[in-house]
Amino acid sequence: MYSDKKSVLQLTALLKAHGITRVVLSPGSRNAPLIHSFAGDSDFTCYSVVDERSAGFFALGVTQAVQQPVVVCCTSGTAALNLGPAVAEAYYQQLPLLVITADRPQAWVGQIDGQTIPQEKMFGSMVRRSVQLPEVKDEEEEWHCNRLINEAILAINNDGIYGPAHINIPLSEPLFSFNSEQLPIVRVIRRSRTTYTLPRDVEEDYFVRFRQTERKMIIVGQLPPGHGLSESLQKLSEEQGVVLLVDRLSNIPAAMIHRYDALLRSVDEEKQQELTPELVITLGGHLTSKRLKHFVRKAEIRELWHLTPSGEVTDTFQKVTELIRCEPAVFLQRLAARPVNRGSNRFRQDWINEAATITPPRALFSDLAVTGSFLEQLPVGAALHLANSQAVYQTQLFTPPADVELFCNRGTNGIEGSLSTAVGYAAASGRLTFLLTGDLSFFYDMNALWNRHLSPNLRILLNNNGGGGIFHTLPGLNRSEALDDYVATAHHTEACRWAEQQGFRVMTARNGEELQQQLPLFMNREGEQPVLLEVFTSIEENRQVIASYYEQFKHNRK
Repeated sequence: MYSDKKSVLQLTALLKAHGITRVVLSPGSRNAPLIHSFAGDSDFTCYSVVDERSAGFFALGVTQAVQQPVVVCCTSGTAALNLGPAVAEAYYQQLPLLVITADRPQAWVGQIDGQTIPQEKMFGSMVRRSVQLPEVKDEEEEWHCNRLINEAILAINNDGIYGPAHINIPLSEPLFSFNSEQLPIVRVIRRSRTTYTLPRDVEEDYFVRFRQTERKMIIVGQLPPGHGLSESLQKLSEEQGVVLLVDRLSNIPAAMIHRYDALLRSVDEEKQQELTPELVITLGGHLTSKRLKHFVRKAEIRELWHLTPSGEVTDTFQKVTELIRCEPAVFLQRLAARPVNRGSNRFRQDWINEAATITPPRALFSDLAVTGSFLEQLPVGAALHLANSQAVYQTQLFTPPADVELFCNRGTNGIEGSLSTAVGYAAASGRLTFLLTGDLSFFYDMNALWNRHLSPNLRILLNNNGGGGIFHTLPGLNRSEALDDYVATAHHTEACRWAEQQGFRVMTARNGEELQQQLPLFMNREGEQPVLLEVFTSIEENRQVIASYYEQFKHNRK
């Protein structure tokens, strides 16, 4: 039996028709008609997550795992506001998240009625489409409701450009009448995929300009696994002398240049001039390295092409000259297939020579050493989620094993949600899933462990240094008297008991010897419980280790 609400019936039927059947539900009464209709239909896979902020990121983990759109549904009022961080992350990561918020009747907005706030378009420009459904009273309103739902569903995949959409559904009392035996036959609006290919004359112009340029660079930001770019990029590098700078989160093999942030820290301005390209091609999402952004922004670059299927203006480096609306994989494949320019390969070799001087850290016991040991022992083929701040920055300095797929909420780089995302991914994928996180990210999102979907395949390595360690490495801020108490928020909290209460097997390490004893057990695929390895380090020692690592390269060059 389904709810009697016609808007709920249309929504439920259209989700099934579009093949969107995974739903993350947070409790509430206003969304009870939705919960009842979804949970009572065996075609839907439902997940229950109490905390809406965590639920949104849990849904992101599910969509990353299944690579399909996922619904997150909550009740009215401030519950809906708590989905905001996950909506923003989905927008910048281009993940197909469909947000459904139950609402009170519009007549009661602003009338001091409980759990009633303005919810229409509440996520602003962070969604690709936001619709407000009518409370259906006649055939015309039912047609309107059907059209709006179709529009919102289509918006989460616009010609291969993914992102979140929002459906706000006002519901009047009575809410708990569940007498509809079947869903209505609904009109399904579908959209065919457009393949973005450039006109031949335009394409040829780009290829000629590329061939005639000697100092070429391609910069690749965050990409999901399975993007199909690696072979073309490798060919462009080896055969046409292109310098490839790729973020670890690009999921591109280690043969490319990754540790460019440390390299740019260590070279002087004269050397940076020698390493400056004439032509830069950019693609993918966010880049972890601020120094690379600054390097390109201040460099005298002749052209910067940004490959973008959507054609949206994205000028990260403040140097863009061409927005090439195309599928990056197709464009690069055709570019790599062109006749090889047998000219000088000196520019690429200069970068390779400089990059060879930047070795992975071999540090004393610290967050940096823990990260290196952890990444070295990761099983081949595992899924690795990274929290923001130190976890993702330090991972750039190491080389994870082949076939490890990397994920990180870098769409907005927020502290929230990394734990929930990893929990959701592990629950939906069935894969061995690791999360490398710091203490502030973990405790901020600790409600992620408060749900019924904890997978025994989940492994969390928590670097607990008693505060926000990254703030101690920022020049200037590390001299502030307010740093410890109000910025880094020093604490003495431990995660062990909370994790044990939620069913985790808990391990701890307070020195290098204990870490090396625990890591093999932590990596083990066997077991019926998720596992937390909490490693305790010192912020001050971490700061000194990191500073020493970067200083060694400057000293070597002198």
